Amino acid sequence: MPRSSREKSALTRSRIIDVAYQLFIDNGYNATPMREISQKAGVTVGAIYNHFETKEDIWVAVIRERHPYHDILPLMDTVKGDSIADIVRSAARLLVQELLNRPDLFNLMFIELVEFKAVHVPDLYEAILPHLISLQDIFAGKKGRLRNFPPAVLLRSFVGLFFSYYITGVLLKNLPSVASSEAVLDQFVDLYLNGILENSGDLSDNPV
Repeated sequence: MPRSSREKSALTRSRIIDVAYQLFIDNGYNATPMREISQKAGVTVGAIYNHFETKEDIWVAVIRERHPYHDILPLMDTVKGDSIADIVRSAARLLVQELLNRPDLFNLMFIELVEFKAVHVPDLYEAILPHLISLQDIFAGKKGRLRNFPPAVLLRSFVGLFFSYYITGVLLKNLPSVASSEAVLDQFVDLYLNGILENSGDLSDNPV
């Protein structure tokens, strides 16, 4: 059955995004001309402008529609555990493992931070936030009690937990003192759950 004009247009748009995504990952944003996107996608530059006003609009579509968070964050819905601590450990393992399977994420982050000065990060965070909020629902009724921190702080700190492990692992992977393993990740989680003090209940500045 012949495709409708709307279906053809949607397929063309999707192909442009897929091609641009790979070119951005391989070459960076600024080093990817519209002409190369059009050649790889098999369309004219004019056809691209029928779908996107600027190249930056293509980039926005890439990070909104092809960002790995679409595959990574839904994994939190599968997290199980009898306690909040168990859930955090399980979530960290699942998320970090998936991050390690998606090296393209590091390239996307680098492009956004360096070439765009992180201007699109707030929009991306707003898109990710509903997935993070679901973590609080998973905590409900589990053993353990959360400290009285604002939800936004808890969510940001959780994101920081696994991203710090992932990013430092990527950047410092050739240093013998920087190991990436399940045992090290468990230590990151333990640090997140219990802090750096030997006695987590003693928050004074007095020396031990």
